[in-house]
Amino acid sequence: MTEASTREEPGKEEIRQLPDRTEIVDVVMHVAALADARDWRKEARAVSTEGPTNVMPLVDPARRAEVRFESEGLQLAGHLYRARGVLEGGRAPALVMAGPMTSVKEETLPHYAERLQDAGYTVLAFDNRNFGESEGEPRQHLDTYEQVEDLKNAISYVLTREDVDPERLGLCCVCLGAGYGLEVAAMDRRVNAVALVAGGYNITDTYLGFLGPDGFRDYIENLGEARQSQHESGEIQYMPAVAGPPDYAPSAMPVEEAYEYYTRAHEREAPNWENRLTVASMEHIVGWNVLGHAHLLEQPLLIVHGTTDVLLPPRYALEVYERAPEPKEIFWVETHNHVELYDQEPYVPQALEKILPWLEDNLKGHVPDGDSA
Repeated sequence: MTEASTREEPGKEEIRQLPDRTEIVDVVMHVAALADARDWRKEARAVSTEGPTNVMPLVDPARRAEVRFESEGLQLAGHLYRARGVLEGGRAPALVMAGPMTSVKEETLPHYAERLQDAGYTVLAFDNRNFGESEGEPRQHLDTYEQVEDLKNAISYVLTREDVDPERLGLCCVCLGAGYGLEVAAMDRRVNAVALVAGGYNITDTYLGFLGPDGFRDYIENLGEARQSQHESGEIQYMPAVAGPPDYAPSAMPVEEAYEYYTRAHEREAPNWENRLTVASMEHIVGWNVLGHAHLLEQPLLIVHGTTDVLLPPRYALEVYERAPEPKEIFWVETHNHVELYDQEPYVPQALEKILPWLEDNLKGHVPDGDSA
């Protein structure tokens, strides 16, 4: 397993001080770029110096149907991939998916959903509130716990469908969505199995590692200043989700691989994705840490993670695995960066080669208590 190495903390002279609130948004975005002094963005570039040539083919939109369901009074837009090979009137096992930070249902998840659909699962991918085709204001605002609620309500919707077996419902989630999957499954026994890919489980300490103690302290203080400025002005403040070369900043995800992925996916398959995020979203993202709930899992757990992942370090995937009770498995994919597990060969197929038989054993072939085999 390859992990980010320990680095020197940035000096105080590298931290830009906040002269007044007129520059708050610039400062919040700029502090993320200060991590370059700790070489983590250079490390990301070192393993991703050229655009990928092995991007997976587009998924045929005819595979899926548009659906809508309610989450806390808001209508959320989803894509339902009906299980292949299920007799009319039959009930199929189901999987609810959640995806990467800022993503919409047309990104990343279809490359998993089509294979899961062919294997006999009904799969739901959806836009979180405030994103894509779903309702919610302010637009492009990411509140991690609201998105957790959206995932819970997506489960509720799927369980109302007459073509779904309620005793065989699982989660298959990617990136930040995998962190949501862990959080939901830890407290929701409607979920019968959990497969988590390239998961974001401890963003707080990841940022602390990127920025160092002084940089992290400045970052949190600047977020507070941004919140106060927004309260006083009444204006929603935005930042780019990704930015281009040479620095890929200022942005919420100031690395080359994120820029390449989101711009490519937007052009190829996700016209509803927007390259902006509320500044207030960063409070929720940086505060995200669900390691402490791993021990509450009772369902079978599969963790799939890349061996090299600067954005979401492998050590936190391993920590989830170590904290979780049995039954559990962890599977490492030899990667060069985080986004290879979004839409690239051979990484996504390798992940699915593990996920599919694991689901066959732990969900599709699950016999509810009281039933005979």
